[in-house]
Amino acid sequence: MSPELDKIADELYALKPDGFAAARDEQVREARAGGHKELARELAALRRPTQSAWLVNRLWRDQHEVMEQLFELSDELSRAQARASGDQLRMLTTQRRAIESALMGRARELAQEAAMNLSPEMEREVQETLSAALAQPAAADEVRGGRLVKPIEYAGFGMLPTMAPAPRRQDEATQVRAPTPLREPQVDDRKEREARRARERVDAARAAALQAGAAVEAAKRALDEQVKEADAVQQRLDDLRREIEGLRKKEADLEQEVTRHDAAIGKATRQVDQAHKEHAIAVNDLEEAEQELKELKA
Repeated sequence: MSPELDKIADELYALKPDGFAAARDEQVREARAGGHKELARELAALRRPTQSAWLVNRLWRDQHEVMEQLFELSDELSRAQARASGDQLRMLTTQRRAIESALMGRARELAQEAAMNLSPEMEREVQETLSAALAQPAAADEVRGGRLVKPIEYAGFGMLPTMAPAPRRQDEATQVRAPTPLREPQVDDRKEREARRARERVDAARAAALQAGAAVEAAKRALDEQVKEADAVQQRLDDLRREIEGLRKKEADLEQEVTRHDAAIGKATRQVDQAHKEHAIAVNDLEEAEQELKELKA
């Protein structure tokens, strides 16, 4: 895969499935317009992922370190099964379940953040894909690519197939063995048991740390969301305060304008009254002049 195709494919498979086809077709058109026919052909061959495959891709991008820890348990579980180490197998299984539970919880959160309805079928497909990746190195490599198109089916039971005990020969099955005499525990035996218990305690602490780490991450994400919401509320509150302050200033300006208009109206009223008086005097002077004129003519 060319670097350009690799970059575009990463961007496309990070998109939600309902936006994949349109974005891919746009990239194909741009490649053709730029004269990159081979790139356009390779882009056109990219298939839209199912919702569960997209969720696994999204989970890998978000939690690849935790998923690598899950995949690394495969060899440890196989070795524990080969040694028939029941205690270690139980410890590793507990550790696996803790990581798996944390990953599935994060997958539900990612689906909710993407406004995606996580159906029981989708959740089962995500679970099966993780199981396949834990049991099969090739499936783990597919998940690491972050570009699954469909979920990986896994027909096994649990996260890893259980190793069946080797069959005994007929003579061993029927032979009556003499009871083994009891012996005093040797120093080496005690050291081995102590070492095994120490390893078990380390494994238990590791599983608890992983589970606690997942819980811390979930709590941090919840805290970040709450901080975002608080910041948004604070921003809105600041906006409202500025708006109130602006309205108060506008109110004060309007009050000053009303006061100016009131003064202007008072002055205009006084001027009208004075004009009425002057008009009345002028009318009276006119009447007197007309009367005087009539008398002179007579």
